[in-house]
Amino acid sequence: MTKAKYRVHPCDSNRSVNSNGDPLGLQNNEELISKVLKETFIKTNLSNESLGIGGEPQDVDHGTSHSRGSDLTDASGSSEAPRLEDHLREPPPAKDRGYAWVVAFNVCLINLVSAGYVKSFGITYTLIMDYFPDASGASSGWIMGLLVGCRGLLAPAMGALTVLAGPRKCVIGGALMCVAGILMAVPAFSVIYLAFSLGAVVGTGMCMAETPGFILVTDYFQEKRSLANGIRAAGNPLGGILFSPMIVLLHQEFGLRGMFMLIAGVMLQLVVFGMLMRPFELHEKVVQEDYWRQVQRDTGTSDLQIRALKATLASQRVTKEKKAIDFSILKNPAYLVYLVMVMCTACALPSALLYAPVYGRSIGLSDFENSAISAYISCCDVVMRLFCGFIFNRKKYNKRYGFIASLVIGGVGCMTLPLSSNMWHLLVFATMFSLCMAFFWTLINVLLADQFGGDAMASTWGFFRMLQGICNFFYPTVVGLVMDLTGGVSVPYIMMGSMLILGALVFASQPLVAKLPGSKIYPS
Repeated sequence: MTKAKYRVHPCDSNRSVNSNGDPLGLQNNEELISKVLKETFIKTNLSNESLGIGGEPQDVDHGTSHSRGSDLTDASGSSEAPRLEDHLREPPPAKDRGYAWVVAFNVCLINLVSAGYVKSFGITYTLIMDYFPDASGASSGWIMGLLVGCRGLLAPAMGALTVLAGPRKCVIGGALMCVAGILMAVPAFSVIYLAFSLGAVVGTGMCMAETPGFILVTDYFQEKRSLANGIRAAGNPLGGILFSPMIVLLHQEFGLRGMFMLIAGVMLQLVVFGMLMRPFELHEKVVQEDYWRQVQRDTGTSDLQIRALKATLASQRVTKEKKAIDFSILKNPAYLVYLVMVMCTACALPSALLYAPVYGRSIGLSDFENSAISAYISCCDVVMRLFCGFIFNRKKYNKRYGFIASLVIGGVGCMTLPLSSNMWHLLVFATMFSLCMAFFWTLINVLLADQFGGDAMASTWGFFRMLQGICNFFYPTVVGLVMDLTGGVSVPYIMMGSMLILGALVFASQPLVAKLPGSKIYPS
């Protein structure tokens, strides 16, 4: 039998069941297990007798053995000691409990550092423009384009790397690449050089460090997946709260180059977080071994009998290989709706946030006021992501409807931003756009896992992020070009708001697309 790389957990909704509804076929197995244990016990005694160990032979057939092992298989069950048949069930689920919450909060911290850097990059962008006053909006747009583009473009490859090499190695490698990219930017030779170091290198490192978190949270959670994703996603805006004022302070004290060196030191903390990214398969083995050790202590069963019972249960376990990359998902029209939708929303996410300080400067706001607005956006984002995870974890509301409504609200906020003339008007836009971002990033991978299966997450999330990355390559450059042509960011924000609303309409059409031949969505 070929050893499977991935075991379908008993709490997965898409697992196989037998004809009588018993998922593991264990309902009527007491006779089989008793037989296995008795045969194992007889072999153990015969082996002991042949070696001259254990004294007089014991009458196993008539249940006259005085050992605890025979008491365990006594059909009368009159022994006071616990019987092994009482433990005839799968080990407790490894999902939604214990170390799963360590993983959720650890991924939150990874996102705090990596996404916090990206969210505050609008301020870094204005500082770079001050350092290179002759740079055009189109050329400097390549820094943002490569940063957010590489961060998403390589997601399928990083998803495959997570499956093949493990999340721990992937996060640590990405952390070291981020540090190297930021340190390379210290000389700051030119805008093109910064586009390579701060854009391509750091973006690739962030993709490598962030992708395992999306996959691992899906692996570790089933029933509480929405809440766990709310915690995971809350790290992004928390990073924005901390990084925005920190970057302004570091720049004031140490200048642009000194700021880069200190930010590289902060990024190095991702290595520590990466060490806590225990693969789910390893965690599952730990939970199972703890369970069997407890059973052995409670029943006094020998190691040989435990191994026999584990082998019997394993032979009836449903297994499924986890693919590194599954291209067949691209033939599913229902999944293609996600790809068309992200082509629309990528125009505004995250460009609308990154260009907010640019608009703030155009109406006379200071760097401190811009950093305060960025911090406010992040605060709203944290609260709304946790609220979103909590409310949809209760399963009383339709996640699709909430997702669509958030895109419409964000689109309206972007289209009305050009009407802002002071800081308080910008805060209204910030609130609407924060709700859009919070619901989008909290629900997107929950919807993907619910509709196409958690075991396909490396592919469904990977292709989604890849297309978003491709769009992020040219959307910031297009926005920068429109800024040069119109002399401001009013027209670009109207364009971004329109694309968000269009993305909502595309996603709302999924029930119709799901009726096409070849469409497949798991039932909710």
